[in-house]
Amino acid sequence: MGENRVLPFDTELGFTGLPKSVCQFYVKHPKFNPSAERLYRYLLSRYNANYGYAFPSWNAIVKETALSKGTVSAGLEALEELGLINRHNHDNGGTFNNKIYTFNKPIENEAEFNRRFEAEIAEIKASKKQKGGKKKGSSIIEIG
Repeated sequence: MGENRVLPFDTELGFTGLPKSVCQFYVKHPKFNPSAERLYRYLLSRYNANYGYAFPSWNAIVKETALSKGTVSAGLEALEELGLINRHNHDNGGTFNNKIYTFNKPIENEAEFNRRFEAEIAEIKASKKQKGGKKKGSSIIEIG
């Protein structure tokens, strides 16, 4: 039997795994946009098994993900609403306190995911349609 490989190449810095259910189901949710996915992957990469959570500082998150503060804030809110993470205050006894991030197991059954989020996804899509749903720079020209 050969070696069980995760990647088709060697890497000195390791890798961060993303659950397949996140790639298959959560990407269908409008709140799980590419920025939220980047943030989730980043937090997973900062997970410390010895403590059972990730604890990057706010400034580290912004700097290392190259996302704006507003995008990080919205992404963390989305990840929490989707049930992928929990944010906890962490009093470290110092002059400033970081949040710690714990992780929840993603939903791994498509029917269960749809039961949980189908109405919310439909509501978000309907809301976007009501607002016009036009992309920047697009226009409608009536001929007639």
